Amino acid sequence: MNEAIRQNREFNTIVIAALLHDIGKFLHRAQGEYKGTHEEASYRFIQKHKARLRSALYDIDLVSVLAGFHGSSQADTFRNTYFEGKTKADRKRIWKLISIVKRADCYSCAERNTDEQKRRDIQMSAAPLDSIFSLVNTSGKEKGRRLSFYRYAFKALDPLTSFPEDLKGLSRDDLTKLTLEFEGNLPDFSRYSRLDDVLNVWLGLLEKYAWAAPSDTRYAVADISLYDHLRSSAAIAACLYRRHVEAIDELKGMARTNEFVFIGGDFSGIQDFIFHITNRGSGGASKRLRARSFFVTLFSEVTVHKILHALNLPLLCNVFSAGGKFLLLAPNTADTPGILEATKREIEAEIHERFFSQFAFLMAWKTIRGFRKQFEVHTFFKVADEMFHSLETEKLRKAGSALLNADKHFWAGEAFKATKLYEEYSGAGDCRVCGRGPATFPDPDTGQMESCAICYSDRFTIGQNLPRARYVAFGKGAADEKGAAGKVVLFKSAGPASGPRKEGYYIELLREIGQSHDHYLIYSLNERAAQIEGTHSIPVCTKYLANYVPIAADGSVMSFEEIAALSIWEKKAGEIRGSDMLGVLKADIDNLGYTFSKGFETPALAEASLPQVDRKTVSRFLTMSRMIDLFFSGWMPAIMATDKTRIVQELLSTDGVDRTRFEAYLSQPIIDFANIYTVYSGGDDLVLVGPWETMIIFAIYLNKQFRKYTCNNAAVTLSAGLAFVKNRHPVASAIRQAEGLLEISKTAGKNRISFFSSTHTWNDLPAIVNSFLFMDGELNADEAEINTTFLHRLLQYHRMALTFIDNGKIEGLRYVSALSYDAGRNIIKRDKDGNITGGRRTYDFLQKIITESPRDRASLIYNLGIPVSWALYRNRKASTPGNYEKGL
Repeated sequence: MNEAIRQNREFNTIVIAALLHDIGKFLHRAQGEYKGTHEEASYRFIQKHKARLRSALYDIDLVSVLAGFHGSSQADTFRNTYFEGKTKADRKRIWKLISIVKRADCYSCAERNTDEQKRRDIQMSAAPLDSIFSLVNTSGKEKGRRLSFYRYAFKALDPLTSFPEDLKGLSRDDLTKLTLEFEGNLPDFSRYSRLDDVLNVWLGLLEKYAWAAPSDTRYAVADISLYDHLRSSAAIAACLYRRHVEAIDELKGMARTNEFVFIGGDFSGIQDFIFHITNRGSGGASKRLRARSFFVTLFSEVTVHKILHALNLPLLCNVFSAGGKFLLLAPNTADTPGILEATKREIEAEIHERFFSQFAFLMAWKTIRGFRKQFEVHTFFKVADEMFHSLETEKLRKAGSALLNADKHFWAGEAFKATKLYEEYSGAGDCRVCGRGPATFPDPDTGQMESCAICYSDRFTIGQNLPRARYVAFGKGAADEKGAAGKVVLFKSAGPASGPRKEGYYIELLREIGQSHDHYLIYSLNERAAQIEGTHSIPVCTKYLANYVPIAADGSVMSFEEIAALSIWEKKAGEIRGSDMLGVLKADIDNLGYTFSKGFETPALAEASLPQVDRKTVSRFLTMSRMIDLFFSGWMPAIMATDKTRIVQELLSTDGVDRTRFEAYLSQPIIDFANIYTVYSGGDDLVLVGPWETMIIFAIYLNKQFRKYTCNNAAVTLSAGLAFVKNRHPVASAIRQAEGLLEISKTAGKNRISFFSSTHTWNDLPAIVNSFLFMDGELNADEAEINTTFLHRLLQYHRMALTFIDNGKIEGLRYVSALSYDAGRNIIKRDKDGNITGGRRTYDFLQKIITESPRDRASLIYNLGIPVSWALYRNRKASTPGNYEKGL
């Protein structure tokens, strides 16, 4: 075996061992054979299943030793039968490999064994995983507090049900059942010929079964998922081996300084690139928008693949990626800076040449100088913050490597001219879809040059294949840009046929999986993948992509006009009501960067003592970022495909709502989350489009579920903006309106939603909903007490009151007398003795408005604009969808 092959096999062995080193923590808590320490359980598990776990890629016996003895002394380790017949040099080398696993383990978790942190509440064997959200504290107050016992039950991962519960301990039967299911789903790993395939299978299994297993149950706080600890340990071990391979070969010391490089990336201008295509008319906008959004998501992911492949690192070295940003871990070797510089140039050149810098790729990297003697990753969050700050400065010189000569002293004139791109304009005009590229691709029906390469792919390659695709496969090599056989080029191959060549990357949308080895990664779309399907040599991985869209009867993506029309309803035969409008919701998490940087500090100690118990570790970063993305990328599409009955019951549990009226309203067909179009949802934010009434209810439900998901922690909140537009309004403009409303919510104090020209805390909404339900019910009652004309006057009184509440103008108080007079004259009926004989329901409702203090921003008069506007839009007369009166 030559040296390169030996080192590669040893590298694979180290990574697998680091990934499995603490698997015993998951197994030895159940009823069964895995008793003793977790290290012993890890060793026993690997040995027991050795026949299925072995592979030519690594030494399975050495994997069991590295994992099983990472907490043992050298003397105890060398007693294992694996070392019989080994030379002294072999033993020293293997001990160094064990030291790599030890170091990776310590760097990842960085937990401190102090008496003050020891668990006393329940037995360690019954300890569940604390929700990481229950322990986030950004206030600096309430020292040592926890938000009740918000913990996770021991069950397989499901975005719909993986919510924390008020849980004291776990059932041993549940532990046993899950561990047996885990063992029963182990595949035959010998079928895989690449390390990443093996890792993808393991990561799928560990995420599914060990996501709710705590990585350490010794302490009062157990908030790190074992899955995240194992994943980060494997990434760290991969980098440590690459960094110290020469020292391992020479049996020298492995210095703890300058071991790693953090690589940060960000895509700037992505939203404009996506939404621009919907500015030029609405025809087919929903299909184009979905295709472009899907393309950008995968382009961002493949960029990460390209960087890690260039560094010869497994894909699990992707520490974090969401929302167009990523953070990668790499070894600090002599080659790393040069590889990163060359890869950055390639990516920037691709974006400049193919997309003429319609969006920008930003990339920076930083060496981590050292770790503390206790191996805490004390600089992780600081380094992460510095990385993203560096990316902000990169915006000032974006596309620099593509626009400068190789020596970087002079501008590259030809690059500014975009010569290659504009050569394609010869004999062609602008693309009729985006207007930003040459129309070099023909319309299949007319034969005329209509589209640029990107828009052609949006419509014909992605647009036609995505609705029916079950899988997305990633490949490397040459591919036809016209999308032959459903392939979409992400990076073109370039260079001579022989010799050094820039390898191309593409994706392929598939209905079924063949036996081809052309792909290096396959994701399942819209459903949780079985870890192994049939006898395929490439595993199918679960990737939560929030790409849910409403599908029409003919199998096509519904247009925005069709979605808007779903708000039209029939009051009775021939009487059509409603407004066929769209609601565009944009929401994100408040202060997330601050929460990551400060939320894990321990306020119980003085600032000078904080370093001793600072809880900011890589594993916690992974756990929190993964759980946030699981909500936005996993829960979001799952809830849209969920039975409505369950959603209604959860909405009816909202404190303060009129359950009877609300249930009647929600039962109507026009309120259906299945009609919501996902423009984007991932990382920590979302953009959704749907029938306007449905989007109001969804916004309420979204916040309710997010509060439940994050343990009702006041430090983790959502803000949102909800815009309403006509059915043919350009979606890009509507999204900008929603973004502006979101910004208003943030400026007003966060944890709010803005819609119908008003901004309110989420706690205001139950009262607002009740007011709407009353008005809507009266407008549709057999003996109605009010009409739309009165609601228009009520809106005028609301605006009058605002001049006093917001601006202090005393004349605004006239709303009290004006409303009282109006109600007495037009609504309330009295007999000759002054007793109310008609309009009693409305009288009681209006009394709340008249008697409440107008200075209170929670008062009904202050919040009246939303329910009145809601009722008016909903109860308009509309002869057919598409014909409605002028907006309010």
